Amino acid sequence: MKRRKFIKLSSLATLPIILQSCDWGDDKNGFPISVDTDIHTGHLIFKSQDFQKTNTINVETVIVGGGIAGLGAAFTLKDQDFMLFELSERLGGTSSFSEVGNTTFAQGAHYDLAYPSNYGQDVLSLLEELKIIEFQSWKDSWSFRDKQYIISNARKNICFEAGKFRGDVLKDGEEKEKFQQILRPFYGQMVMPTTNIEAKHQSLNDMSFFDFLSTQMSLSPDFKRGLDYHMLDDWGGTTEQVSALAGVHYFTCRPYETQVVDLFSPPSGNGYFIKKMAGKLPKERLQTNQLVKSIRKVADGFQTEVIDVEKSLVKTITSKNVVYAGQKHALKYIMPDQYEFFQDNDYAPWLVLNFVLTDALEKKGYWQNEMLMEDETFMGFVDSDMQETDDTSNRVLTAYYCLPPSVRNDLKNVEANREVIVAKTLGYLNQYFDQDLEGLIEHVNIKVMGHAMPIPKPGYLFSDKNKNRLHKNMTFAGVDNARLPLLFEALDSGIQAANLLGE
Repeated sequence: MKRRKFIKLSSLATLPIILQSCDWGDDKNGFPISVDTDIHTGHLIFKSQDFQKTNTINVETVIVGGGIAGLGAAFTLKDQDFMLFELSERLGGTSSFSEVGNTTFAQGAHYDLAYPSNYGQDVLSLLEELKIIEFQSWKDSWSFRDKQYIISNARKNICFEAGKFRGDVLKDGEEKEKFQQILRPFYGQMVMPTTNIEAKHQSLNDMSFFDFLSTQMSLSPDFKRGLDYHMLDDWGGTTEQVSALAGVHYFTCRPYETQVVDLFSPPSGNGYFIKKMAGKLPKERLQTNQLVKSIRKVADGFQTEVIDVEKSLVKTITSKNVVYAGQKHALKYIMPDQYEFFQDNDYAPWLVLNFVLTDALEKKGYWQNEMLMEDETFMGFVDSDMQETDDTSNRVLTAYYCLPPSVRNDLKNVEANREVIVAKTLGYLNQYFDQDLEGLIEHVNIKVMGHAMPIPKPGYLFSDKNKNRLHKNMTFAGVDNARLPLLFEALDSGIQAANLLGE
């Protein structure tokens, strides 16, 4: 069946259903669609047996992974001898960004918020050193120096459901008032890093957010749907799947009830932080297109095999230390004896679509457009029209899907299904703007992230694997080491992993 006919006949075709097959027809759109994915790189492991091997390289510290955590570790070790290896063409991980012509857009995490003064000093000091933040005594918080990227509060967000707009995902009324009453005692208590949360609150990690709320209030289907949306959007799971601590933290980690909290969203999203850190580090030490094949403990340290994807070479690196800031599921192949520490992690896959438009869309949007549709994996979109961009930049609508872990293997079908995925998503955007946008599209980029974020399920937090690590000179960084999937947490994990080496 041809794609357009299929879409017209079945609005119930959710993205997980679409991804199950490659047989949706091959109608072509009138614009290019590119797909960024690392999903096919596994074959390089086998192919690399025929690659030329280089001479052994000696370095004090190897850092695996060039996301926020890996760069945080590298910046902490900036005056030492290190090499960082990142699989993708760009640094960033889930905070990556890309360009089409003169237009820059985020491909993953796209914002952060001002930091209360009781947040962890290590991260605040790093961000201050990079001249990213400054202290605002009248708010008792740290906000962002590049104020042009702070989103206007009046245009921050709107919710779209059943053809209608409202100000918030959670509908006003007695249920919302009761919910806010339950959360009120936790304001000021849910700090970052989460390792600094007081012991008296840590029992919230042992139950689901749904169970925590259900003992204190009844949740209507509508209100629960709104809560599930928020939990999926930030944590990758529903209220039944994430811990009560994750749920409470989401709503109370900043003084939302008493202040307008500055929201910072440059066009490159959290790639802004990547660029700031990388700009202060020796370029030759940050190597992209590098697939870490194996890490082996040897007498005086570690031996790491790295495949140079671009040059089809295999490099052997000997080092005293390793900071592993890559995705922990890959340890099953890279260093199997370390994998058992992380084998219970669950990850939410994400699909991100950047619609690069001409300047012909006149309707003004909001920065975050939260959409509650029949496909609950669709989260809505971010509109660059609300961001400070270059005069030559095109408007970009960045749409997000949060998928269940069970769909991960079907992501191999994204490239074959790019046309129908774009058409399905475009249908949602058309509903929002009440017009057909197809003729306004210049380019669509699809970013595939099979392990975008660890789901903070009950028991996930407060179990740092560095505490019982096998080797004192190999540490773990990243939010998939018992952290919430947030920028501040990722940065702190990188800093702590670097500081722990040898201890």
